[in-house]
Amino acid sequence: MVRQFDVFAQLVATGSITACSEALTLPAADVIDTMSRLEDLLGHQIFAIEGGTVALTPPGQKILAALNEMALDDHVLWTGELTGEVRPDIPFKQTEPLETEEREPETVAFEPVINDGVVRPKHFRPLHATEDAPSPAAVAPAPTPDLQPEAPRAGSDAVQIITLASHPAIFSHFQEALLAFEDASPDIGIELMLESIDEDQAARLFLEGKADIAYYYALAETHHFPSRYAWSERISLFVGADHPLAREEALGAREISTLPCVALGKNNLARALTESALEASGLVMPPPELETDDLYRIMNMLKNTDACFAAFGPMARDFGKMGGIARLAYASGLPQIQVRQAIRPALAEDPAIMALAEFLFR
Repeated sequence: MVRQFDVFAQLVATGSITACSEALTLPAADVIDTMSRLEDLLGHQIFAIEGGTVALTPPGQKILAALNEMALDDHVLWTGELTGEVRPDIPFKQTEPLETEEREPETVAFEPVINDGVVRPKHFRPLHATEDAPSPAAVAPAPTPDLQPEAPRAGSDAVQIITLASHPAIFSHFQEALLAFEDASPDIGIELMLESIDEDQAARLFLEGKADIAYYYALAETHHFPSRYAWSERISLFVGADHPLAREEALGAREISTLPCVALGKNNLARALTESALEASGLVMPPPELETDDLYRIMNMLKNTDACFAAFGPMARDFGKMGGIARLAYASGLPQIQVRQAIRPALAEDPAIMALAEFLFR
């Protein structure tokens, strides 16, 4: 049980299965399995998984808020209560926040603070938390429950606020550079909008004036506005390690296209991009036998059937590290998904916007 809460804390702190597995020196598959067992124990889905990143669900936020209100000894007592190992001489006191399902925490004590889908990490311009719980897709990683983060620097000195929209799976690539820029530019405040965006969503955010700079996934150069190529993330096809084709060194499209497959949910942007890229390369997969954003179910499907699964980015890196999972060797080479950077056209000549865009593009 202690290991389960270690995994919970690391996932909250990092927002990534890969980073959590590296921090705890656990296989990624063990991280997913541990969280699944904790969710079964608590009777709630704690994390939503999308594109290799994890975000707290509303029940997960309540658990985090409840842990924040507890002393360290109470954490131990709560663990004992769940496992039936409570010491008889120590009363258990802190189940109340979890039992009251309708109760929302008055404040969220952890960074980043979230409001209307806009996230401001530590050192960035802070926001007061709202009473409404944010959607899982908008939740960004927070520090572990037993740590007290340093207070964010007040943004009263900022003379210009820049809003940066990014797919959550992309943000980790330039997070440190963003913090360095903010530290070097006290007159500029930075707001983050972490959303699953593609070219169309970025165009909408620009048109509505909600974003100044955007990082998003695309299959090719975009047409709604000027953009530039940042890097690519290659698609990988995964099967169980015991799959007969896992040992082949060069497979053709005909062999792969006959395999049963599993896919992410119908509304998942990563799935839409993956399927479009594979079709453009001449590899058309059959209708999926399973559609889900639950990576644990996908992992079990691969291990226990002949199905294959296509992924890119952090999700592909996570699957590549899982025991019992293997990559297929496609002779023609699998396509890549581009990451592109764009500036809202109306701000293309703004010195501060240009400076931040160039700094992140290095």
